[in-house]
Amino acid sequence: MAAMLKYDLFPGLSRRDVLRMGAAGAASLALPRFASALAASPTTTSGAERELYAATLLDWCDGMIRHQIAGIADPNLRGALLCPACGLIHGRCGDAVYPLLWAAHHTGNEKYLRAALDVNAWTERTVSRADGSWVNDLTLSSWKGITVFHTIALSEALEHHGSLLDAATRRQWTERLERAAHFLDGFISIETGNINYPVTASLAFLLTGRMLGQQKLVERAHGLAHEALEHFTPGGFLTGEGHPLDAVTAKGCRPVDLGYNVEESLPALALYATIAEDGTVRDAVLKALATHLEFMLPDGAWDNSWGTRNYKWSWWGSRTSDGCQPGFALLADADPRFREAARRNLEQMAACTHGGLLYGGPDYFANGEAPCIHHTFTHAKALATVLDRASFEATAKPRPNIPRDEPYGVKSFPEIATHLAAVGPWRATVTGYDFEYAEHVQQGGSGAGGGHVSGGALSLLYHQTLGPVLTASMTEYQLIEISNQQTHREGSHMALTPRVECGPAGAFTSVNDLRAVVTAQHGENQAAFEAVGRLLNVARQAPEGKEPHYRLHYRISESAMEIAALVDGGTDLRLVVPVLARATDAVEQPDARTVRIIRPGGVLKITLNGAAAFEPVAAERTFNLVPGFQAAPLVVRLTPDTETVLRMEGVLKAG
Repeated sequence: MAAMLKYDLFPGLSRRDVLRMGAAGAASLALPRFASALAASPTTTSGAERELYAATLLDWCDGMIRHQIAGIADPNLRGALLCPACGLIHGRCGDAVYPLLWAAHHTGNEKYLRAALDVNAWTERTVSRADGSWVNDLTLSSWKGITVFHTIALSEALEHHGSLLDAATRRQWTERLERAAHFLDGFISIETGNINYPVTASLAFLLTGRMLGQQKLVERAHGLAHEALEHFTPGGFLTGEGHPLDAVTAKGCRPVDLGYNVEESLPALALYATIAEDGTVRDAVLKALATHLEFMLPDGAWDNSWGTRNYKWSWWGSRTSDGCQPGFALLADADPRFREAARRNLEQMAACTHGGLLYGGPDYFANGEAPCIHHTFTHAKALATVLDRASFEATAKPRPNIPRDEPYGVKSFPEIATHLAAVGPWRATVTGYDFEYAEHVQQGGSGAGGGHVSGGALSLLYHQTLGPVLTASMTEYQLIEISNQQTHREGSHMALTPRVECGPAGAFTSVNDLRAVVTAQHGENQAAFEAVGRLLNVARQAPEGKEPHYRLHYRISESAMEIAALVDGGTDLRLVVPVLARATDAVEQPDARTVRIIRPGGVLKITLNGAAAFEPVAAERTFNLVPGFQAAPLVVRLTPDTETVLRMEGVLKAG
């Protein structure tokens, strides 16, 4: 019997367009062992927004299929997704079973069904274990905590698209889920791994408990979800992305990572609260989403310049988590900004997609970097969840603003020792966050050096018209999780955070001082920050001899952003400001104290005061994998005890 194609998924496309997307074999979904009937699409009001979700997800599914190993007899390889960036198979690629089944269900194309079956079969042959767990990788990591993620993916695949499978296959997958749930029951507690594991386990237990009719699992879900509530700060941050989970630093900070919170933990709690009708958890998640939304940039990116695990920061989110869309879209009835945030972030990810795969940042493609396929198969799950569970009812126009659209002055977050500024067209982040993250779970990780920046760093600067201007990176790029990060290729690369430094190769910098004192002031249409600290290396050590102290001032007005730097000692002092600039952005240096960067929206003009001068700007762009930008490094030699002021202005195109 021929399968039915779902044309209503794409109301803006013709039947011929949908048939072309589904390919010629779309009508032959029925295979010898699988059911042919497709369930009805979710009842929603269709529109451009839903089309964006669906089209992006189908593009990603096609990209994954192009990298699926086929035509090879070896069962240890057949069906897996080969990563073009890492040159290996990521053990979690079986999570793609859910989005691929969504694609099969909603297009009627056999290729998606076959791809889903093959990748799931590979998972069972290679990374499945007798105790009911799945491991992170074939060789690089035997961590079993990721069982929670595949349990959720397989549960969602069965719940929403199990009608594609025959009775024997559904029974086999259900029995496998039961084994996974029982493993997790003995493995997971609130102390297991970082907080994202027990939090997402609450959803895994709820889904499997309902599917299997096992009340014990439902009770485990409730218990973990409510234990997680104890890890929310009064201001709405979810803590626990670091160990000990309840650690408090000298500045009163706790382990918080924006990327994992918005892309994994909060979405899982949102879905748990929705299914379980748990108002207590829902209220906590609503407050947390509102707090975390303060860190979304106008272009839909997430400002994780300060987070504990920002070594995975990818501008649009985090490398191996699932995506913010379920959390914000599922609770959009409580706040229209949530639906807007999910959509903007999707637009940012779509802009970073090339050839059907999600690249690790805005300039990866331009810099010739390959995409890690891990981004695609995890984030595809989030889009499938929204398409299966969220409403797309018509909303009023214009689209709502998010917090950083507005020039509100300064907002301070003492729980993470970080300040946000929004003055005129400028959006800035200044951080003195002092929680040090060390990876103790994954085999092969370095676990040393290369953390998030501190010291009162200007960790992000954004212009409403010109876009991203400055951004932090890791203090030193390190493979904290060896199988979950990419390595630098040949070519110029350096830390991107604006900083004062001294010593060979800038070994001692202002971004390493966890004890630096940061103060904030703001008035009408202006904001100012002062950071006072020491130049230290990644081991928090000062140079031999006199300990150099720095003082940095950031002054923001509607017309300009200024960085004033003063160091009271030391030798070979430099102010380093890597300004984001693609190779296609012209960089002009008309004189020793002026640099102009030509962008599509206008010109970023950068000048120095007094006798200070820029070193000649290199023709080659530098690049950093975190969060994935090319930059033109501006370097200024500093004189001890003499303040140098760098000024940035946006000169916009007429009209």
